[in-house]
Amino acid sequence: MSDLTAAARLFGADPEALTGLGAFESDVYRFDGPHGPAVLKVMPQGHRSASQVRGEVDWLLALVEAGVPVARPVPSQAGRWVEELDDGTVLVAFAAAPGSLTRPTDWSAARVTAWGELLGRLQAHGRAWRPAEVRRRPLLEHTYLTRAAELVPDDPGFVAAVAELMPAAEALLGDGPDAGLVHADLHHGNLLLHEERWTAIDFDDCGYGAFAFDLAMPIYYAVRAQRDLPAEQAAERFVPPFLQGFRRHAPDPAGGAEAVARALMVRQAELVVALRAKLPPGGWDDRLRDLERELRENTRLARPVVEEGVLRRWLA
Repeated sequence: MSDLTAAARLFGADPEALTGLGAFESDVYRFDGPHGPAVLKVMPQGHRSASQVRGEVDWLLALVEAGVPVARPVPSQAGRWVEELDDGTVLVAFAAAPGSLTRPTDWSAARVTAWGELLGRLQAHGRAWRPAEVRRRPLLEHTYLTRAAELVPDDPGFVAAVAELMPAAEALLGDGPDAGLVHADLHHGNLLLHEERWTAIDFDDCGYGAFAFDLAMPIYYAVRAQRDLPAEQAAERFVPPFLQGFRRHAPDPAGGAEAVARALMVRQAELVVALRAKLPPGGWDDRLRDLERELRENTRLARPVVEEGVLRRWLA
């Protein structure tokens, strides 16, 4: 029996009817199971421990109970939230959330405000909620930046720039004074829109980190997604309505514009190392090569994703 067959059967799915939804750090499949349409996530050994995934599930169940629109976990046939195969593969499943992914052309001001409101609700919950057992870890324990020298040996300038960024990364990715349990990746690829309502999905990166870093992530990807606009204009279109919604539920993070600008730089550098770590030699195409080269050069030359002075228009 293959691992995928065993995984499917644990959650009451027909192995032949699984539909692949893509893979980067985990393999994800859609299936129809005992709880209706669902999504199965198959995580290779070493990505996340079963205990860490249970921590993700614990937060999601608390968010569901609080009425926050997130992907709802579903149990296995044995009634367990998380399963683990003999080879260390970790499995978890979620009810398929309604809606679809969006593009920048879909982002009206009202939708961006609602997106910010959802992040604010997640941060407010993360600030107040105390799990019975702390299973998730500081984001710093999973950052790819610590592997820069190993994975990018061909660019010593980039490696040196990462070393200079590490003090900022350690402050943003650790469990510091203005930190808590955060999603850490609420970009448009991890949101579904249905009838003007967003649902947050993919809490795989959730952990303890600075609220400034959490706020910076949707800004980073929103600016990058609007490639037809200069970064300043892309930020101008996105940040004000986003913060309008965010501030309905959460305070601005400590450090303000300076902390967010640093978090944007940290993510830019981290993506270089993540691409090197996760893509096999045959997985690269011209688009990805150009992207990696651009991000690496930006990091080496300390080019900001969005200028701190621009961010100060909206954040102290």
